[in-house]
Amino acid sequence: ATTAQAQPEQSDIVLTYSNGYGTTTVGTDLKAYVSRDNGTTYTEFTLVTKTPATGEIMVVGRGLDISGQPAGTSMRYKVTTHNQSASKSTWLHGASLTWR
Repeated sequence: ATTAQAQPEQSDIVLTYSNGYGTTTVGTDLKAYVSRDNGTTYTEFTLVTKTPATGEIMVVGRGLDISGQPAGTSMRYKVTTHNQSASKSTWLHGASLTWR
């Protein structure tokens, strides 16, 4: 966890990934979450594909309201993949979490 200086009310995330095999559906096969109480409570981002780059795809989640989570300043993010198989593989390359 990373400690925020003040209790955050909103959060943003940026992810880069590539399709190892098959095609990843953002929001179904690739999901991202944020917590301000050290991972006890998570809120899911709505991810939007922004800019395809060379072999990597950037997705963002912006302005996620986390004010309903229990009080806290211990920030964590979680990225999950779903429906992975021999014909579908998602490769995460990077993640960046911000809050305010």
